Amino acid sequence: MATIPEFFQAKNIFVTGGTGFIGKVLLEKILRSCPDVGNIYILLRSKRGKDLKERLTDLTNLPLFDVLRQKYPESFKKIVPVSGDCMELGLGLSPSDRQMLEENVSIVFHSAASVRFDFTLKYATLINARGTREVMLIARKMKHLKVLVHISTVYCICDRKVVEEVIYPPHADWRDIINIVENTDEHILDVLTPKKSWTFLMIPRILGNLPNTYVFTKSLAEHVVKDLGENLPIVIIRPSIVISTLNDPFPGWIENFNGPVGLLIASGKGIVRVALGSPDTVVDYMTVDFAVKIICIAAWEKARSSNLNPAVYNASSGKLKQITLKLLLDIGLEVTAENPLGNMLWKPSVYITDNRIIYFWTMILLHLIPAILVDSLLKFAGKKPLLLRIQKRIFLASMALFHFASNSWYLKNDMMLWLIDQVLPADKEFQMKEIHNVDVKEYFTSATKGALVYLLKEPEDRTQARRIYTRFWWLDAILRVVIIISLLWIVYHSEVQQHALASICTFVKNIIHGD
Repeated sequence: MATIPEFFQAKNIFVTGGTGFIGKVLLEKILRSCPDVGNIYILLRSKRGKDLKERLTDLTNLPLFDVLRQKYPESFKKIVPVSGDCMELGLGLSPSDRQMLEENVSIVFHSAASVRFDFTLKYATLINARGTREVMLIARKMKHLKVLVHISTVYCICDRKVVEEVIYPPHADWRDIINIVENTDEHILDVLTPKKSWTFLMIPRILGNLPNTYVFTKSLAEHVVKDLGENLPIVIIRPSIVISTLNDPFPGWIENFNGPVGLLIASGKGIVRVALGSPDTVVDYMTVDFAVKIICIAAWEKARSSNLNPAVYNASSGKLKQITLKLLLDIGLEVTAENPLGNMLWKPSVYITDNRIIYFWTMILLHLIPAILVDSLLKFAGKKPLLLRIQKRIFLASMALFHFASNSWYLKNDMMLWLIDQVLPADKEFQMKEIHNVDVKEYFTSATKGALVYLLKEPEDRTQARRIYTRFWWLDAILRVVIIISLLWIVYHSEVQQHALASICTFVKNIIHGD
């Protein structure tokens, strides 16, 4: 029986979304753990004045690829950029590139997607649903296709409290939605979808019970894959919240502030002091290196299977490690107390509420007013104001994420666990036994340290940060004592005044009555 590296040996791969979070880690993992793989064709487009070669250089120069660079420096030659765009019909491929893919590719990983919650229905549909259609149409003509893996999200079925590893009935017909966005004025489409993230209480007519265009169009994409993938070896992977690496190729690598790690960083710097959500909400996450291993294992397993029904795997924690939003923030506060962040605004402390009115007024008091004061000081010092802009982004993100921060789902992962058990003993680079006993605090400690290095570019020496943290700890303690004493003083004097007023009233009353 072939091992996973043997399966990938000499096979050419086509990857969309190779510059995304999962896509980068997938590229690195395949090149490092399957060194005899063929070429990896990665769909790229020119962006911000950089051509394909420059973008590929930027990609491979990331610290993520340092281990690969030391182990197999020649492997980078196997990454072949292909000019294209998932927003375009035919992926924007030239006839020669399309023919090359159809004749040479054996494995497809479709990871490209718009992951923002606030994009218009048109944009999200064109890239998430129509882009998937274009990938499937090309894949159907591939002469040597062994497997196609589509990266979805477990939250595309978030209108169900229990999400199993099956394809559910469609929320809408993907053909109709694509046709609508291609032929309908965008202003009309905007009327049929929420204009602001805080209008989630309205039930959008097109999105049904789904909260935003992202999960809606990802749901459509699953049915594009199912319908156009008939009689093809298809896999659908549904990750939950994808966060920093656990240990592969090294602990703590991350490239964005999305998800729990971003929340811990913002709270650790004292920027976020109130969070909108339910303290008891279960936060389901999957480390990106685990997610990528599942993707590779699933491709290998599907290729050796004779079953042509789509295989679906929820890449989620499920009941392996359940952690609530409150516990997550408590762990984050412990981690940042032991490993303080630089340039903090105040001692880290977070209050969680699922009451939007309380959140709004608390946000004004703890976020908005301090941001205005700090930005005023920065402007007075001749520096660029930035905190108010950051707080605006945090507020909008909080509104957009409220549905997910105030609800919990049971994301079943029985098939994922079965898949992990299929890995051969010889495939040591793809073993995932540690998924059952991850130390949550240890993980988020390494994730926070990784964010400091790879996102914030802060020095590893935390001596100065610890001094600042201690200073803010004392200032916070003193301020709390002052506030408590002031409140007691007000209450005390109010009672004295009330007693004096009552005595005066009694005295006047006695005078009137001649007592």
